[in-house]
Amino acid sequence: MAEKGAAAMVSAEEFLAYYLGWAAPARRAYAAGAAVRLPAAAATSGRVVVCGMGGSGAAGDYVETLSRTYGGSAVTVVKGPRVPAWAGPGDLVVAVSFSGNTRETLECAAQALSMGAGLVAVTTGGRLAELARRWGSQLIVVGEAPAPRAGWPQLFYSIAGMLQANGLLSLPVWDVEESLGLLEAERGRIEEEARRLAEWLVEASRVQIVAAEPLYPAAVRLRSELAENSKLASAASMLPEAGHNELEAWAALGGSIDMLVLDPGVEPWSSLLREAVGLVGPRRLYRVEAFGETLLQKLVWLTWLAGVASVKAAVMRGVDPYGLSAVKGFRRVVEAATPWGSGEPRAPSA
Repeated sequence: MAEKGAAAMVSAEEFLAYYLGWAAPARRAYAAGAAVRLPAAAATSGRVVVCGMGGSGAAGDYVETLSRTYGGSAVTVVKGPRVPAWAGPGDLVVAVSFSGNTRETLECAAQALSMGAGLVAVTTGGRLAELARRWGSQLIVVGEAPAPRAGWPQLFYSIAGMLQANGLLSLPVWDVEESLGLLEAERGRIEEEARRLAEWLVEASRVQIVAAEPLYPAAVRLRSELAENSKLASAASMLPEAGHNELEAWAALGGSIDMLVLDPGVEPWSSLLREAVGLVGPRRLYRVEAFGETLLQKLVWLTWLAGVASVKAAVMRGVDPYGLSAVKGFRRVVEAATPWGSGEPRAPSA
């Protein structure tokens, strides 16, 4: 399926087909990111800030987790309008907005310049691309998609490729290639797993997503995909952290909770997840064992599954997976209530 502009209306079938065809835009995005060469002064401190909202911000969650696991720069993810007060010369700020018009991200980009940090804009176009060109900042223009959330591979792979190529993220090239190959070769597997998960979700009420700590970005992404595509509320948590607090409430609620477990299929994580579920005694349980050999591959697989299953669940529930009336309404509130996104670099407000 050809990539479409984010504003184009699409059917549920077209939306699903785009998710299933992630391989091609992912490979193009990785190549585009890997071709970027940052100025010598960029990220000399070893610190990277990724600013983005919604699905754009989620790309930063993955990069942060992969940096902690594989090695690389210290990554901070900002999901709001303020760059950290410590950011300055030698730090790199990656402003990510699929549409290019997210006001919080535009505000972060302007602040980054005011604070003397290096700036890379990642977007399909819009105001962010316009401002990056005017400011002379590095710009990565990614391919469009039917909706920003469906464009996760464009954002993630372009950022990962850019950081990897510039020595800021220690991802092995072979591992990235294996993850791209997974998207190309496993369409049948993902469709079957997504169908089973969607059928479980149709009967779900109070959904608690629980992931092993390395897989937590995928749990957050699944929560967002269920909210936007399936119009289904859920919560996302990780072990072992939840075992020190939330587990007590889950156990008290017991039979009223539907638990969706993201298991990497390795120890000690599988045992921790299994024992936690036993202590809760949920009403219903669905366990997903992540496919792939490495953390990167498992995260890509689970993210793909989240998108495909959430669209299938929407169709089964009789809801429109494409429309976002409440989210768009809130964006109008943000535009009316804040001065963010003027595009003029200035000192950050107190």
